[in-house]
Amino acid sequence: MKKLTRIICFICIVAVLAVFAAGCGQVTSKGSDSASGTSSQDNSTAAKPTDKPKQVTMRFSWWGADNRHEATLEAIEAYRKLNPHVTIEGEYGGYDGYQQKLMTQLAGGSAPDLIQTDPIWNQQLGVQKENFVDLSRESAIDISQFDEGVINGFCLVNGIVLGLPMGINGFGVQINKSFMERFNIPLDTRWTYEKIIEVGRKVHEEDSECYLYIEDLTGLQVKFMCDYTRAKYGKYWIDDDYEIHITKEELTEQFSKMKELFDSGAAVPLGETALYNNKLEQYPKFINGQVGMVQDWSGLMAKYKEVIGADNFAVGDSIIVENAVDTSTTYKPSMLLSVYSKSKYVDEAVKFTNWFLNDREAALILKDCRSIPGSKAARQALIENNVLDKDVMQMVENTLKNPAPPVPLIMNNSEIAEITKDVIQKVVFGDITPEDGAEELITSVSEKLEAIKAESN
Repeated sequence: MKKLTRIICFICIVAVLAVFAAGCGQVTSKGSDSASGTSSQDNSTAAKPTDKPKQVTMRFSWWGADNRHEATLEAIEAYRKLNPHVTIEGEYGGYDGYQQKLMTQLAGGSAPDLIQTDPIWNQQLGVQKENFVDLSRESAIDISQFDEGVINGFCLVNGIVLGLPMGINGFGVQINKSFMERFNIPLDTRWTYEKIIEVGRKVHEEDSECYLYIEDLTGLQVKFMCDYTRAKYGKYWIDDDYEIHITKEELTEQFSKMKELFDSGAAVPLGETALYNNKLEQYPKFINGQVGMVQDWSGLMAKYKEVIGADNFAVGDSIIVENAVDTSTTYKPSMLLSVYSKSKYVDEAVKFTNWFLNDREAALILKDCRSIPGSKAARQALIENNVLDKDVMQMVENTLKNPAPPVPLIMNNSEIAEITKDVIQKVVFGDITPEDGAEELITSVSEKLEAIKAESN
C-alpha cells in the first residue's frame, strides 16, 4: 500500500513538472531507443565481437558529502564492469572552491571530461558555451526522459543544453525534533523570518548555548537575498535585464530584518559559522543538538540527517515573510551533468552520461544522493523498488505545490555574489547601518551590472 501511495505521489510530481513546459520553447531530442544507452543509430557499424575497444580514461568531477561520493564511485565501478575498456577517475570534494577550480581548468583547457555543475553558475558558464557539448544534439542520450520545463528553465543556456539535471531539488527547513520538543515548539510551525526571530529570541534567553536557526554567509547571499525579496515584494532584487529592481528603502528594510535575525539570538552568530560555510552540519553545536533547524536543499538532506539521526529528523516548508505577496518556493535541479567539449573522448563521455542519468542499475546505486532523479526512468526505478527517502520525497512534494520561477542567472554571477557577501557581513557585524548597506550595495552592483552588460555586447 505504501509503495502504491508513493507511486501515485510521484505521478503527481511528474504531472506538476509537466506544467513548467507550458509556453516554453521545445528542445528537440534525437533520443535513444532505451534509457540504458542503446543508441538509435545504425548498429551495422558497431564493433565486431573480435574487436578490442580502445582503452579510455576519463575524469569526472563532483562535490558532495560522503554518501554521494560512495554512491558515485560505486556507480562508476558498475559502469566499468559493463564497459571494461573505460576507466573513470573521480575528482571529488567539498563545494567550497569547486567553481573557482573549474573556471581555472576551463580557462587552461584542462577541465574534466565529465563535470557536475551548479545551475546557479549558468550565466558564467554559458558565456563560454564552446567548452560544453550541446547534449540536446547527442543521439546517444535519451533527453526525452527529462521534463521540458526543467530543461528550458535551467539547462538551456545561450542556445545549448549545457547539462542535464542530475536531480530535482526541493527546498525547506530540516529540523531536529528533540530540540523542538525540548522548547515546546510545534513541528508543523509555518516559519516566517519574523516567527524565527520571535521564537528564537525566547529559546536563546532560556538557554544561551542554543539557537533556533543556523545560516552561513553563502546562504544569506543565495537564499535570503533571493527569497526574502521575492516573498516580500513579488520580485527578484536584480534581473537578467542588468537592472536593479529594489529600492533603497526596500533593501534597508530587508537588511534590517537580516541583522535582527542575528542580533535577537535566534540565529547562530555569523562569525561562528565562518569556518563552516557550506558545511553547517559540521558546526559543533549542530552536532550536539543545540541548533533547532537549518534551511537547505533536499539534495543535501543526507548530511544533516546523518548528524541529527533519522528518527530525530523532520522537514518543513521553506521560510517566507509575514504578509508575503509571493509564497512560492525556490526549486532547481540539484546539479547538472555536463560534458567537456574538448575531451578526447566526447562520445564515451556522452554514453556514460546517458547511463549515469537514465539507466535502472545506475539509479538503484545512486538512489537520492542528488535528490530525486531528474530522469523519469531513474525515478520510476526507485519508486518500483521503494528506495526513495520519505523526507526527500516530502520536501520535493512541498516545493512543487507552488514552485517559484527560476532565479535570474545574473543573480549568481560570482562578482556580484562577492559584492553582496561583503555588504551583508558589514551590515550583520554592525560595521555599517542597514541604510548605508543598502546604498553601498545598490551603487556597487549597479556599476558591476553596467560592466557585465558592456562585456556581453
